[in-house]
Amino acid sequence: MPPFLQNTLAKATDFWTDKSLAQRILLGGLLVSLLIAFFVMIFWMNKVDYRVLYSQLYQDDAASVVSYLQKEKIPYQITDSGATIMVPGDMVYEARIKLAGEGSLHGQGIGFELFDENSIGQTNFVQGINYQRALQGELSRTISELSEVESARVHLVLPNKSLFVEEQAPPSAAIMLKLKGGRSLGAQQVQAIVNLVSTSVEGMSAEHITLADSRGKILYEPKTDTDIAGLSSTQLEYQTSMQRSLEQRIEQLLLPIVGPGRVIARVNADLDFDRTTIRKEIFDPKSAVVRSEVKNEEESKGSANVDGGTPDPNYQGENDRTASGTAQESVRTSSTTNFDINKEEQQIIAQVGSIKRLSVAVLVDGKYIQQQDGTYAFEPLNAEQMEQIRQLSQRAVGFDDARGDAIEVSSISFGEPVGAEQAPLLDVASRYFQLLGKPLLNTLIILLFLLFVARPVVLALIRPKVDKPTVQTADQLGAAQELMALTEGLNEEDMAAVDAVKRIENAKHLAQQLVEQNMDQAVMIMRQWMTQGQGEA
Repeated sequence: MPPFLQNTLAKATDFWTDKSLAQRILLGGLLVSLLIAFFVMIFWMNKVDYRVLYSQLYQDDAASVVSYLQKEKIPYQITDSGATIMVPGDMVYEARIKLAGEGSLHGQGIGFELFDENSIGQTNFVQGINYQRALQGELSRTISELSEVESARVHLVLPNKSLFVEEQAPPSAAIMLKLKGGRSLGAQQVQAIVNLVSTSVEGMSAEHITLADSRGKILYEPKTDTDIAGLSSTQLEYQTSMQRSLEQRIEQLLLPIVGPGRVIARVNADLDFDRTTIRKEIFDPKSAVVRSEVKNEEESKGSANVDGGTPDPNYQGENDRTASGTAQESVRTSSTTNFDINKEEQQIIAQVGSIKRLSVAVLVDGKYIQQQDGTYAFEPLNAEQMEQIRQLSQRAVGFDDARGDAIEVSSISFGEPVGAEQAPLLDVASRYFQLLGKPLLNTLIILLFLLFVARPVVLALIRPKVDKPTVQTADQLGAAQELMALTEGLNEEDMAAVDAVKRIENAKHLAQQLVEQNMDQAVMIMRQWMTQGQGEA
């Protein structure tokens, strides 16, 4: 063995033998911890870093991707119930390019790739059915591209073409959407889907399209000219739109409290579509002001002749005529005064479609407590939570007691508890954790290793060692100095006695050191002395 190794082994042996049992156990534990931490770190750093190749895959696409990866012998992992496939990080982009070239991803359903392989001898009926299937699949894929839509199904009715135009039936479509948790479609998005389908199918109009979600809620339905309950189609559409808007207000407000898919709100709005015009003229007689005044005064003077008696039949001429005269005088006064009075004119036109009364019903799911047998027991919300939901719902719809509005809130089981879907924010956080989690965890492990393992070992090695014999020697030196100070001026006999005492003290300290270093041998010697003393006695 080389001298260097021999010296190292000897030092290690001396170091180990100098330690007590507790120190040996501590050093052994530290050594084992170091080895375990080292191997764990090596394993973790050599672990394959898997990253997402595709997520939110349909089952058909997932099967195609897995088949291709197996054929190319590319390692992969399947998560999220088969909807997400992960491959090593250095092979993500290469695998995506190859899969795109293979055409393995088709999306939901089947599209126009149905015609990539044409079989000879297909009838017109089969070709028509295949065209309808392909068109339905392509529309479903396009609608599913919306961020709020998880999946979509489109059903088309394409009548056969007729020789007579008046006998040609129009095509129609029914669309079923499954929305992501906590998402909803706005009016513009609904109209965009309707326009997309109507312009993608020849001869289809928006009046022949029906759109609904997976919860049975009508999002769009054909307009009809028939009056329903005295309402025209426009009025009915406005009423439906207002009710839907109020329902969405309640559901979106309660979504953070109860979770997605756990609240259903229905609003019945009684609207006033009467067009009323009220005209008012209000006069204030107390505020009369003279605007103009006209006065007329007439005066007349004169006399009037009045013939009296009966005529004489023997009348001969004018000389025998008699007459009498009367004087007359008259005065007439007239006055005309025009007043101005304050007048207020009001014209009130009542708003068409104003709310007369609201009736609100809110259903809220409760809590599910897991039992020992694995089943779930339903527990409705308590009174305080129900009252809070009631108040929030009232504020959301503008509840007014003066109108006679009514609201009812109930906590009813919606069935077995369903795990809430991961929110977009959690998706982003999960992706960042997958990218940054491993380097951060490696750094944390190294810091903990240096702080709690390496640092104590280094401090223990570099800390100066103070042995007990050294302390005892210092004590002995102090005692020797004291003895030298005391023995100054003594004669030879006294000095001999002092030397004897000093030798005894040195022997005593030496014996104590030997006993401390070799406790087992000291115990054996003490037993032998005790045995010999008993034998002599």
